[in-house]
Amino acid sequence: MQEIIDSPYNVGDYAARLFQEGVRTVIRYYNIKNSSTFLSKCLTAAEYGKLVAAGLDLAVVFEQRGGAGGAIDDFGNGKGTRDAKRALELAGTVGQPKDSAIYFAVDHDFARPAELAQIEHYFQEVNAALNGHFRVGVYGSGAVCSHLKAGGLATLFWLPASMGWTGSKAFLASQQWTLFQKFQGLRGPFGNFDYDGNLANPAFADFGQFGAAPAAPVRRPEDAVAVFEVAARSGLRVRGGAGAQFDVVQSLPLGAVVHGLGTEADWVQVDVNGDGVADGYMARQFLKPLSGGLPLPAPSTAPTTPYAVAQAELALGVKETPGRQDNPRIVLYHSTTKGGEAPDETAWCSSFVNYCVEKAGMQGTDSKWARSWHDSGWGHDVTSNPQPGDIVVWSRKSPSVDGGHVGFFVGQDGKDRIRVLGGNQGNRVCITSYPVDGSVGQTKYKLLSIRR
Repeated sequence: MQEIIDSPYNVGDYAARLFQEGVRTVIRYYNIKNSSTFLSKCLTAAEYGKLVAAGLDLAVVFEQRGGAGGAIDDFGNGKGTRDAKRALELAGTVGQPKDSAIYFAVDHDFARPAELAQIEHYFQEVNAALNGHFRVGVYGSGAVCSHLKAGGLATLFWLPASMGWTGSKAFLASQQWTLFQKFQGLRGPFGNFDYDGNLANPAFADFGQFGAAPAAPVRRPEDAVAVFEVAARSGLRVRGGAGAQFDVVQSLPLGAVVHGLGTEADWVQVDVNGDGVADGYMARQFLKPLSGGLPLPAPSTAPTTPYAVAQAELALGVKETPGRQDNPRIVLYHSTTKGGEAPDETAWCSSFVNYCVEKAGMQGTDSKWARSWHDSGWGHDVTSNPQPGDIVVWSRKSPSVDGGHVGFFVGQDGKDRIRVLGGNQGNRVCITSYPVDGSVGQTKYKLLSIRR
């Protein structure tokens, strides 16, 4: 799942699972009252507590109808005051901290001067009612965002997915947006709820979220995000590697929007699903830049710990290549172990850890065997007091396998599970939770030790 999702449904009961699936911020709603269609649209204090307890941040948007279907009367005289006062009431109920943000939705392609003037008046009322207690954001088209930005009536700008709305392509390219609702109409892999996936513009320190303990804001260069549109009339293929000789993974139509992660020769590594994981490569000549650019800026300093190396590899979205080809990066991981290079079908969790350890200037186990980290007594045993970045080793047995698994300790997942950053987890580098002593399907896991 994407790191930032929005949903009109109460997802509090799925908070831990959302975090496990990679979600870090949930955008929920304030409104006047729930409708018969969305019975749990409005955020409650109980849901807020569950999400924060699971380590998730929240952001909020006020929308009763938000002008959907062209209902400009939703922004009539007095409506801004009414909506903002209701938002203040709800913010107090859930305990939303001051100086975070409340977005207000303009959910239609309003572009006529009279319409924009009416929306402007609505936001003047909103600002007066909020009186500086919360930052004001807007969910709306590029034309609406630009108009409110020029008038100083909003400081945070959330673009819907529709690039056909007036001014949206230009506003996306301007890098003034804070959030981009790139993926719409998705279905949760559990819980039977609908959601949308969003991208945050890393040129901004935050987008008004609140809840979990905030990290120190770090403003990154504007070209640290790259969004492209397919410009080939007949569509464009996503391939398993950087070249026409690689298998086709999928095809995307003209106008499809993708997130660029990096470049290799004349090819762009792309994230199609918005989950931060690379899905393949596309020919650069048929991609039209919408926002930001490539190559992305490299880190100013090289990682200095194995865990930092692992986190950098996670950001690359490394995963096995479908079909006959091998992902050259996984082959590179194998090259750091005895026997050297091997296909990406060869179990590579230990090779990944060896690569990270060696890149940080340390000595690994030189073995593709996961349990070598325990069997050889690498480092020292810190099972009773682990810290993020320590190396976790399991035995792993099934009717057909007697092996192990190894990865980097991220944190406890309840009393009986451990979250690790590792390779060959679902055929990719990712963060996954495993039992201390229990089964996943027919596979039995048993913690052997945690090393440092």
